[in-house]
Amino acid sequence: MASFYDKKLVALEQERREIQAELNRNVQSFRAEYQRKELRREYDLSDPTALRAEPPARVGDDDARIGASSLQRFDGEDLAAGERRRTQLAQQHAWCERQAAEKKAAQLAAKAADMAHAETVAAQEEYMNEAAAHHKAARAAFERSVAEENARLAQLKARRDAEAKAKEAELATAEAAKVESDPMINEDPAAAASAVAPGARVRVDHWKGMNYLQVRSINETVAAQREELEARRASEAAEEARDANASEQVRRALEQRAEQVEAFKREQRMAVLRAQNTQRAEKVERDATARSVLGVNTVEPEYFAQFGTSWR
Repeated sequence: MASFYDKKLVALEQERREIQAELNRNVQSFRAEYQRKELRREYDLSDPTALRAEPPARVGDDDARIGASSLQRFDGEDLAAGERRRTQLAQQHAWCERQAAEKKAAQLAAKAADMAHAETVAAQEEYMNEAAAHHKAARAAFERSVAEENARLAQLKARRDAEAKAKEAELATAEAAKVESDPMINEDPAAAASAVAPGARVRVDHWKGMNYLQVRSINETVAAQREELEARRASEAAEEARDANASEQVRRALEQRAEQVEAFKREQRMAVLRAQNTQRAEKVERDATARSVLGVNTVEPEYFAQFGTSWR
């Protein structure tokens, strides 16, 4: 399929080249006929035969060499009118043919380009359609192969699962038989009995634990010990409460006694104060009475000065 499109593209390229060659030939022919060097308007500036073809003293009415005193040009003369018209007509004809040729060449080139583009687009669309069909077929084949492989894997998995379940069932049956026949797993007390002291000791490597009655007995003993402990704690708490109450009563009695002692001391101080005040008043009264009755005896300084003045 790829070689077919390659050949098609080569043919299109060859046709395009032929059309381009035909256009180039037409352009060369037009140039050879209508665009020769000697037909250019500025050819006289580079004409190699200009000296040999040098015009005479007067060439037409527009000859720049002719001055006012050359007596070569007179009013009303037009010697080159006919030649000028023929030349202009020829130039116009040449220009028209050249424009027509260029227009035709452009049309041919555009037509060729459009045809080549259309053929290229058609070839590309055909190639894309064939590629899409091929891709679709390949994808369908791939999906079929994937589905077949998935089915094979599913069958293999189902077979392996069945074998695994059968093996698991076999192992479960063997384990159940082992459990039923194993005295240790069945908790047979005889399997844990010690040969040294059958009634007092057990084999730790065969003993799985106490039975229900032993466990219940231990639980009952623990419960009784817990109740006893709680009762003892309650008794101790009650005793502590009684001790605290007695201590509080003693504290209150001591405080009351201390208050009574303090009140007694205050009463004693007040009594002493009252007695002192009474004694002071009585002394003042006695002193006043003595002074009024006995007179006032004043101790002069000379009385004290006589002491220590004699050896007696």
